[in-house]
Amino acid sequence: MHFLLTRPEEDSRKLAQSLLSLGHRVQAEPLLHINFLSREKIDLTNFQAVAFTSANGVRAFVHIDQNRDIPCFAVGEATAAEAQKAGFQTISTADGNVIELAELITRRLNKASGPILHISGRDIAGDLSGRLEAAGFKPVRAALYKAVKSAALTTAAQKLITSGQISHIPFYSPRSAKIFMDLIHLSHLEDHLTKITALCLSPAVSDVIGSSSWQGILTAKHPNQSSLFHLVGVKLEEIGNDRT
Repeated sequence: MHFLLTRPEEDSRKLAQSLLSLGHRVQAEPLLHINFLSREKIDLTNFQAVAFTSANGVRAFVHIDQNRDIPCFAVGEATAAEAQKAGFQTISTADGNVIELAELITRRLNKASGPILHISGRDIAGDLSGRLEAAGFKPVRAALYKAVKSAALTTAAQKLITSGQISHIPFYSPRSAKIFMDLIHLSHLEDHLTKITALCLSPAVSDVIGSSSWQGILTAKHPNQSSLFHLVGVKLEEIGNDRT
């Protein structure tokens, strides 16, 4: 199989290594480019925990702060893996979405023990703060990075698509799926999707691309990367999920 990977550069690089080791071909085509926002160190004194809704949030946080003792909550396996890599000692992991993350935090923590620091990007997809507030917690959101979308598909990606070499494209979020479809329309490549199977992390992703003619659209049973690639019989045990 020949995969076109649309995730940010660092995430695509890790995924590409795993796919190449299994004998597949890969073309990295990041649709979002992560820029850290300049910010002073955050005073964590009164916070009882920090919540990460993406691996990029972890990377942005460790870029400005050395504290690894505060308990952290990760939206999914890939985010938790990034937190572990960064040196966090206490990590609790949800099942890949903001709803699960909010429920995990409310089960594990006492709302009277202090506010929750939510590390995020400038643009957010789910309302973690709203869910925590509804449960009586005091969330504080800190936007430490922004994801800048690509203006066009690269020439290399366009050639692979038009020549029919790309067989599968995994999509992790409605946002990245929409960016891809916008760039496909911009390049007038809609007719070439009929040779490609789209792999979608959730029904919300498949809804974005469903109006186009693909060879197939497959949706993961669970919102994680293992389930996503299980759709085509590819086993990726050591890589988790992160919706970007």
